[in-house]
Amino acid sequence: MESPESPEECHRQTAAALGLLQRLPPQDLETDLDALIKIAPHLEHSLAPYVTRPLKVKLDPEQNRYFVACDYNCDGSTHRSPWSGRYCPSAELGEAEDERLFRPSERLRRLEETFNEVFDAYTTSYYEGSVSSVYLWDLDEGFAGAFLVHKELSKATSSDRKGVWDAVHVIEVKESANSHFSEYKLSSTVLVHLEVAGQSADQTELAAHVTRQAESRVDRRKKGSEDLLVLLLLVLLFCCWFCVRQIIILLLLVLLLTVACSFLCYFVVSFYIPSSCKRTLW
Repeated sequence: MESPESPEECHRQTAAALGLLQRLPPQDLETDLDALIKIAPHLEHSLAPYVTRPLKVKLDPEQNRYFVACDYNCDGSTHRSPWSGRYCPSAELGEAEDERLFRPSERLRRLEETFNEVFDAYTTSYYEGSVSSVYLWDLDEGFAGAFLVHKELSKATSSDRKGVWDAVHVIEVKESANSHFSEYKLSSTVLVHLEVAGQSADQTELAAHVTRQAESRVDRRKKGSEDLLVLLLLVLLFCCWFCVRQIIILLLLVLLLTVACSFLCYFVVSFYIPSSCKRTLW
């Protein structure tokens, strides 16, 4: 597909691509996105702010801790660990090349370390075995960050059940020098995929891709320290996450109701309908 000549045509094609991706199975998002970009390469950059790829996990050998690898901490073929601040695997050109890779400013690096410790404690208690990471980067007026959670059902727990939960919270903080106010914009995306294999060839599958936004404005003159900034970001993050969680809970209830109805129908047909009627029904 040729690149569009006008911005209006580019916007129309981007909207059409997003509409197509929303109607395809969420668990096939990465495969469908790669196929779409192969057909129309010019859409890769325009789709990037709206489409979140499934999260991956890597091990930081220096700290012996897992971290989330994604577009927000990627530089070339390597990913920066939030625990050591170094890229894994190390750059092929050695230490000199490693120092040239992107890193946040000293102030943001301190905030990043604080966020990672707080977020790790939260996900350990709430998700029971997930991997979380927080990455920050500087903007012209303020900074932005990505709060990431990847939870995957352990294969050792059950061989007939599969499940993945990816939560991506991207926040933008605008701190203008001409204003006493800071503006916060948050976009939260949750991708969940559940698969349960039943008896014989029976299988139940549920997938969802939900995105919500929130905004807030705070007077910086009332800020006492960076601790308050951490608190404000976490409060905004959890408020948006609460809305997303309610939607996911409704989807899970629909799944449970569907499974319960299936078992009820099977029970009625098996025990209360005469054999002659069964042959007629089938």
